Amino acid sequence: MKEEAVTSLNNEEAKPGEEEISLGRRVLDVRTLASFLVAFVIIVLALTQLGVDWLSIWEQVRASNPWLYGIAFLLFYISLVVRGVRWRILLRNVGFRRRLGVSIPSAMGLTEIVFLSWFANCVVPAKLGDAYRAYLLKRRAAVSFSTTMGTIVAERIMDTSVVFILLGGVALWFVGRSGLQNVLILLGIGGGMMAVIALVLLIMGRFGAHIQGFLPKRLAPFYERFQAGTLGSFRQLPSIALLSVVVWFFEAGRLLFVSYSMGLSLALPFILFVALANSLLTVVPFTPGGLGLVEVGVVGLLMMVISKESAVSVAFLDRTISYWSLVILGLAFFPLRGRK
Repeated sequence: MKEEAVTSLNNEEAKPGEEEISLGRRVLDVRTLASFLVAFVIIVLALTQLGVDWLSIWEQVRASNPWLYGIAFLLFYISLVVRGVRWRILLRNVGFRRRLGVSIPSAMGLTEIVFLSWFANCVVPAKLGDAYRAYLLKRRAAVSFSTTMGTIVAERIMDTSVVFILLGGVALWFVGRSGLQNVLILLGIGGGMMAVIALVLLIMGRFGAHIQGFLPKRLAPFYERFQAGTLGSFRQLPSIALLSVVVWFFEAGRLLFVSYSMGLSLALPFILFVALANSLLTVVPFTPGGLGLVEVGVVGLLMMVISKESAVSVAFLDRTISYWSLVILGLAFFPLRGRK
């Protein structure tokens, strides 16, 4: 019975080359170019309003320790490997297993796909990289696009849940400090997101069959596979949750070593808070990779404890890893692997 269910999850026809055309066209799309323009305007206006000392920023960046910066770089890309391992568990949870006739890539192969999807998210807005990730797996393993998208949505839900829980823990550290109001705002945003997620999952679990009944006949099977992929991903929850926590501590570790490279000694709870807040800013698909929004948000949070020049320097160095390295390496790697 389960073999039949898995077979039904893999009956979507692929259109060779479709994702390359989509990604290539989106990069040069007027809306994409406009989103980059908006991002750079946000950055320029924010820095102009701050009135920073550019010479001081340059001196701080130039004096940064390359070895500690290298550790930060390494931690970021190790976190992508952990994401690949976690995604493999989610895919196996929904029945993508060799004994059921599905041969998904290894953890490193899935990490490669995750990397390419993050590159896509950095060069086009609206989180197109998530759909691109599902399409790449569809082509490489002949699995259902809809079911795979369900696993990616489940992954996002787990990340949001972990971020909210960790932010709650960090809030205790901020009690009595001047930054408590900022934490409460972020907790309010996270709590609202969690409430929406819980409601959506409840509706899918309780009324999934009714939802399918309201959909056009040609869309109902796609929704059924998407729902199966989303709800079915939450097996082996302890392992998935643990890997999710590890991912976010790697994210915090990256920012911590970037600050160390500049001779700054920031408290780990504060670094974790900034890293988690950074992740909430990237959720908004307004600009590619949160460009502009993340820089301004991180600088604003760091200015709670360090000078504005140091805050801009840390944010700049951190984004050379979490954004610009993805763009540069992605541009070199995509022609080799993104079309296979």
